[in-house]
Amino acid sequence: MGIYAEPDSSTSRWIWHLQIAILLSLAVSSVAFASENLTAHFIDVGQGDSILLQFDGKNVLIDGGIQEMGPRVETYLRNHGVSSLDLLVATHPHEDHIGGLITILRDFPVKQVLDSGQPDSSQVYETFLTLIDQKNISYNVAQRGQKINLDTNLKIDVLSPSSTLFSDDLNQNSIALKITYNKVSFLLMGDAGFEAENSIKSEGYDLKSDILKVGHHGSSSASGTSFLAKVKPAISIIEVGKGNDYGHPTQKTLSALQSIGSKIYRTDTNGNIIITTDGLTYSLSTQKPSGNSASTTSQTKTSAYTPTVTQASSPIAAPSSNVSGGPFVGSSKSDKYHYPSCSAAKKIKPANLVTFSNSAEARAQGYSPCGICHPP
Repeated sequence: MGIYAEPDSSTSRWIWHLQIAILLSLAVSSVAFASENLTAHFIDVGQGDSILLQFDGKNVLIDGGIQEMGPRVETYLRNHGVSSLDLLVATHPHEDHIGGLITILRDFPVKQVLDSGQPDSSQVYETFLTLIDQKNISYNVAQRGQKINLDTNLKIDVLSPSSTLFSDDLNQNSIALKITYNKVSFLLMGDAGFEAENSIKSEGYDLKSDILKVGHHGSSSASGTSFLAKVKPAISIIEVGKGNDYGHPTQKTLSALQSIGSKIYRTDTNGNIIITTDGLTYSLSTQKPSGNSASTTSQTKTSAYTPTVTQASSPIAAPSSNVSGGPFVGSSKSDKYHYPSCSAAKKIKPANLVTFSNSAEARAQGYSPCGICHPP
């Protein structure tokens, strides 16, 4: 006789049905809870930005990289079950942010668009606006203080631009969003720089966030010290192209992030970066696209820049303490410390090799992070 075989007596039968109802209720609750995970995908689109947010069956796309990256973004979306978008956000009209959105607007149903509203005479922006008009998509201009009502359990606040815009600077007028799911928060800064950061700070917003999408690809014109002191991100993500002509991210920005103990991930070295949270804890994984084409046929890898503690199998408590990774190595003949797999580390002679269990130990002995592998 099975454990859930129906008893003979009416009382026992009633208890049996009650037990089944409770088990079914728990099962449904478990499925519902799992479906309400928030997943943020920082898509590798080279020198540009593209972020997909998924929550309880709803999809938001923020930027799409340059036009040539449109097919890559489309493939990535379809591979992750996206057939339509509840919201498309264009942080500002520079081509490395909205170019790929042309493909998305042509190929996906989009319910509404949130735009910075800043005029730009480029052909790609004209095409962007034309497609929105042709498809009769609801169009809204972002302004500080707006709240995006995507879901009652998800808080999305527009922190920038303000009603008083910065003149002749599309970057400073980027849309900046703070997204909060229970105890876990993301701050997405677009290409906003020092002026926008100071303007947001002056309004007294609570900027503390677990994950920061670093402004303007890690340029020296963003991520001010006082701003980062307010955000205090455990994880900082830089969307940037490998070997780009701008020198992004700059060592100045990397050092500023490292000085607050933030763990840095970069699309040029880590590929796609995916963070999933249930609102209490979060996990991070990375995925390197295969080849150099627009295809997103990918395989998940652990690179030299990704300590095993951050893999999806190891949730990070939130709010979380900063993890230093480790072990690290250095040379008695230099003042830099590295991941053991770093190309510079492999050149250290065995007689000069020094090991550290964590970054704090390395720093305490006067060593600073390697500029190649960027340890914490």
